[in-house]
Amino acid sequence: MEEYNIIENNSNKEYILANSHKNNAISNLNFLLSYYLNTKDFKKVHLLSYWFEDFAKYHNDSKDFDPTQLRKYKRGSIIKANLGFNIGNEENGLHYCIVIDKNNPISSGTLTVIPLSTIKETKQCPEYALNLGNEIYLHLSKICGSMSRDLSAEYENVWKLPPEKMEQFKKDFEYVRKVEKEINKMKNGSIALVHQITTISKQRIYSSNSSKDIISNLRVSDKTLDLIDQKLKECFLK
Repeated sequence: MEEYNIIENNSNKEYILANSHKNNAISNLNFLLSYYLNTKDFKKVHLLSYWFEDFAKYHNDSKDFDPTQLRKYKRGSIIKANLGFNIGNEENGLHYCIVIDKNNPISSGTLTVIPLSTIKETKQCPEYALNLGNEIYLHLSKICGSMSRDLSAEYENVWKLPPEKMEQFKKDFEYVRKVEKEINKMKNGSIALVHQITTISKQRIYSSNSSKDIISNLRVSDKTLDLIDQKLKECFLK
């Protein structure tokens, strides 16, 4: 009985401590959001709030997450991932990334990637990054163009589609238009932020509601991968 009381008391103490820690964390997050709100930095309020919502969802879904339901990602494949809202100069938000794993098992819950960014006309490519030119833009433009033509052809008879297919058609059409808008930013080229190589959970991989997947078969060339290997050596090896 005495041993049970000791365990019960320790459990109560742990609960009180954990609850206090939780309330303190929530208070600090609320203070931060209120600060950005009062200084009219509404963009940060939205970005942080979106990330807290996503972060909570990832943790809630982690127990049931099954990476074997995803496709197998090969070295050089392009994915789109939610990198979250991070600190300082760390990359944030949704980013196209290059898969670096030599052989990533389909059962693995993680993936090692290098984030991509667009080339700015006013800035030179940083020493730690690799200029990929417009390789990715050209590939994506070709795929988007093909999908747009297919959807446009389908649009001629869209009035014949049943309601459920009409809804999917709208999602597909909006998805292609969204990607077309995104890749227009890549016209000047892309850079691989080699120094920000990172390992992410596959839960972070973005999946649209579209039945299409524009980047499912998109991969950089072996020549580009060789250049990335060389840049990795320059950044991290003697």
